[in-house]
Amino acid sequence: MTAIPDDERRITIDATVLHDHCVALLRALGVAPADADVTAAVFVEAELMGEESHGLRLFLHVLGRLAAGGDCAATTITVVRDRGAIALWDAERSLGQVTAVRAMARAIEKAREHGIGLVAVRNGNSLTSAKHYALQAARAGLIGIVTTNTSRRLMPPPGGRTPVLGNNPVAVAAPAGRHGCFALDMACTAAAVERILRARDLGIPIPPGWALDRDGRDTTDPAAALESLSLLPFGGYKAFGLAMVHEIITSVLAGGAMRGGGSSGFQPYDGPMHTAFTLQAIDIEAFQPRAAFEQRMEEFLDAITAVEPIEPGGRIVFPGERAQAEQARRRRDGIPVVAQTVETLGAWAAKLGVAARLGA
Repeated sequence: MTAIPDDERRITIDATVLHDHCVALLRALGVAPADADVTAAVFVEAELMGEESHGLRLFLHVLGRLAAGGDCAATTITVVRDRGAIALWDAERSLGQVTAVRAMARAIEKAREHGIGLVAVRNGNSLTSAKHYALQAARAGLIGIVTTNTSRRLMPPPGGRTPVLGNNPVAVAAPAGRHGCFALDMACTAAAVERILRARDLGIPIPPGWALDRDGRDTTDPAAALESLSLLPFGGYKAFGLAMVHEIITSVLAGGAMRGGGSSGFQPYDGPMHTAFTLQAIDIEAFQPRAAFEQRMEEFLDAITAVEPIEPGGRIVFPGERAQAEQARRRRDGIPVVAQTVETLGAWAAKLGVAARLGA
């Protein structure tokens, strides 16, 4: 009989139960009820969509940061400038999820008035899943665009060996009629750190083109990649240039700390992350009736997915389609959470005096 590794064993939990447990932990750490609800929703939605890299694994880091003071439990946002279609905020190290949800809500308000709305935020903490906020706009009937820099430098310039930029992701979402929502969410590195960690744990090599070793050479050894933490852009100089654009329209534009300001990710838990993000909303109704736009989106996506697949029995999908299907399935059947994560959430509950809500 083969033992199931701890990182493979799963416990299926209802999404509402999981959400309520996360809310209870956040409230015990001093987060206001409404802010706790918003924050938990971001991480649970990532789990619902099958995107565990941005789900509970990062939620545990946020708990650690709240306990240590790196993320402020009380949301304090300073409006530096608010003029016409734009606003500039200083997040004052408030929870990234709360700040980003509020910023997109403000961008939507401005878009409904001006046709487009943009809110730039500096001095923030990680917003984790950029797609969540782009979808916030799309579900309200607008186009959402989210860009962020990151607090850890992971990517060297083409021809260089020293990381100078984060993976600086972008997310774009739009309503798409019977297709639900189009939702593109991508970082500028060829692979996420989590995939390299996974390869190391499984004892398998990583593909060429993912990372450099400490000497600046392409490596297929995940341990060497994790030692250097020098990840390559997915499209060479093109993706690196795109990451530079994201830095310009986030931290450079907002007057925030550039390139993460020397931060090193979620840890140390009591330190700042120095992230900056820009949230944009475009009001479709300023250009054409929403129904007409969604019909055109249906026709557009129909044309894309109608392409004959190379592999027999294959199927062409559009960005966001798989995540929507997985979300519906997991909402119905429950979320398969790594058992070790469930145990850690239970340990936090015991530490904070929160009544246990999850199965063991």
